[in-house]
Amino acid sequence: RVDRRVERGAEQVEAAYDKPPTSRLVSGGPGSAVVWETLSRQGRRNVATAVRPEAIKAVMGEPAAAEPIRVFIGLESAPTEAERVALALAELERTGAFDRELLMVISPTGTGYVNYVAVETTAYLTRGNMASVTMQYSLRPSPLSVDRVAEGRHHYRMLIDAIHNALAERPPERRLRVVLVGESLGAWTSQDAFAHRGTQGLLDAGVEGAIWIGTPYMSKWKNELLNSDRPDVDRPLVGRFNAFGELEALDPEVRQRLRYVMITHDNDAVGHFGLDLLVRAPDWLGPARTRAATIPGAEQWRSPTTFVQTLVDMKNAANVVPGQFEARGHDYRADLARFIRQVYRLPASDAQLAAVERALRASELERKRLLDAAKA
Repeated sequence: RVDRRVERGAEQVEAAYDKPPTSRLVSGGPGSAVVWETLSRQGRRNVATAVRPEAIKAVMGEPAAAEPIRVFIGLESAPTEAERVALALAELERTGAFDRELLMVISPTGTGYVNYVAVETTAYLTRGNMASVTMQYSLRPSPLSVDRVAEGRHHYRMLIDAIHNALAERPPERRLRVVLVGESLGAWTSQDAFAHRGTQGLLDAGVEGAIWIGTPYMSKWKNELLNSDRPDVDRPLVGRFNAFGELEALDPEVRQRLRYVMITHDNDAVGHFGLDLLVRAPDWLGPARTRAATIPGAEQWRSPTTFVQTLVDMKNAANVVPGQFEARGHDYRADLARFIRQVYRLPASDAQLAAVERALRASELERKRLLDAAKA
């Protein structure tokens, strides 16, 4: 009953975003086969806030190359997995997404939320010459959507395969770059679409780059990569970082080889929480001299105290303040734009990147203003 109540709330149309978009380049707009009402609350927010060419020109100081494309397929947009994937491909074809420079394939969080910093930064740094596609696999917040991870993983794998097959029909010079992004539960579902395939699975699928934010502890792909010596893993392609400064400190040649990056803060409980906290001490509570600076040296493992405390920390880590970007806990907004510029190989000066980050904060505050005004 709780799940159904939450899902009904996630489907309701908000007053702030109650009108379909007028652009033909987003789902739910004119000519789209995706019904606006089926996009869910997060899907409607996503397509209604696509970056406009005039904003790109103002922020980047140069004309936009194109208007960004945003495709979003809601859980209710089609009845089956295969039909939702087919609808996503049809939307990509309809909007001309395959003729752009870059395609960002997004696995959202449990509610369908897409990290605005990731998609808007990419829109600015490509001067609009990009498309993003998101397929929703749940309508509930991530803690209530753990039972949907298998569905999300299967969904995402089907979408990646469909995109790969569509691009294979084009001559090499007409194939755009494909990159991935996933946050929290979306990082888990995105990574596990390649479980048991290592980095070779990403290469075989034609994925040029990936950024995973706040990966949950339970990710199979991550654990296979970090805790075993697999022949299908090319380790120089993968990096795991607490902050951008760690990546920046690498040798330029090492940095240039990186293609698949996990950003996990040392004090993000989402990356630490698992059932095995009940039965054994985790690595992050090892000897004080080897711990991250954000983990108190005096803290010790105790069962079930550590399990409960980490669960509480996981909830608190998700509390963020609109417009105030920080790099701690489960908030990855502060240095995400810099990671995107590096990992996706997108050209931008430091001054342009600073302008993008100012625009991101202003955009987030404007969304909050609209939502607050609609509620009032």
